[in-house]
Amino acid sequence: MAIERRTLSAAEREDRFHGLLAGAAGVRLLESVVALQLPRLLAQQGPLTAEEIIAALGLDPHRGQKWLALLCHLGLLEPAARLGSPAPYRAGPLMRAFFHADGTLIWFYQDFLRYFRNVLNYDFVGVLGGLPVPQVPYPPRELEDVEALEAWMRTTTGETMETIERAVNLGEVRRLLDVAGGDGTMAVHYARRHPHLHVTVFNLPASAKMVRQNAEKAGFSDRIDVVEGDFRRDPLPRGYQMVQFSRVLADWPEDVCRMLLRKAKESLLPGGKVVICEPLADENPALMLSWHFSYVPYDDFGVELYKPLATYQRLLAGLGFRLLRVKHKSHDSIHAVIVAQRKKSNPRRRTAPTAKEKARRK
Repeated sequence: MAIERRTLSAAEREDRFHGLLAGAAGVRLLESVVALQLPRLLAQQGPLTAEEIIAALGLDPHRGQKWLALLCHLGLLEPAARLGSPAPYRAGPLMRAFFHADGTLIWFYQDFLRYFRNVLNYDFVGVLGGLPVPQVPYPPRELEDVEALEAWMRTTTGETMETIERAVNLGEVRRLLDVAGGDGTMAVHYARRHPHLHVTVFNLPASAKMVRQNAEKAGFSDRIDVVEGDFRRDPLPRGYQMVQFSRVLADWPEDVCRMLLRKAKESLLPGGKVVICEPLADENPALMLSWHFSYVPYDDFGVELYKPLATYQRLLAGLGFRLLRVKHKSHDSIHAVIVAQRKKSNPRRRTAPTAKEKARRK
């Protein structure tokens, strides 16, 4: 069957072209806001007029006016409700979302902006041709890199835990396996909220040590245990009612995800559930584009990282899982939660022996 090739209208063509360029403009504007510490200035001195901002930051008056107008267009600034002329500016909705009240950029956005800027500064055409760049190994090998990764996961895990708990009834689960479960932050949270629950965290040795320390500190060493291993090579422990992959499968290409889901099936009791919590590519196109672009130079990452829902549905169906529910992205979270069940065993039904079978047995 021939595939219909749709042609963009003149207006769509213009919108798409300038939309691509607008992304680059937004990066530069955000970088300038961070570098000039505009949020901190507004946090310390309150709403300021354009002239006051330009003088405080040492900007060219004409160019500074154009910069402030663009920041208002993006939502980083907004006019303050005050009579008189000239009208002052205050932090806009985007600035209030990205920055703390004291004007410092939220840690996750600060770290990812730094990471993204590194990629922007490479000769991208040269990178595509094989230009060597300093690699970011994954999974991390040095202790310092492990600690940095787990700190990033820990500071961004609150939204993930709440999303999973809205999608899954943990009151029905007694034994849960958290695959690559970070430093145990989620395990401690689950143990505190659900006294009946026993959690096993499977992770690499350096992270496993952090899990033990955090479980002991929280007083849950009796209900949180740790199995050390590399899920690419080692089997997962068995005998669980739920196996959780939270922000794990997005880091790996499809063949690795299939292998991990197969191991999860072997780890589950019949009727047990696998839970996948990830942002989906088809629900988060801007996130997918920015992250995939930032991963291009780093060879330890695969091609398709953030994946559409259809990929997970196909993988689960191919392994014999039954899809139970999908909790899609909402205003509370960018993450979706996919819940699938290992089918219960169906032993062959025994029937009474026939006359011939009885005679044969004699």
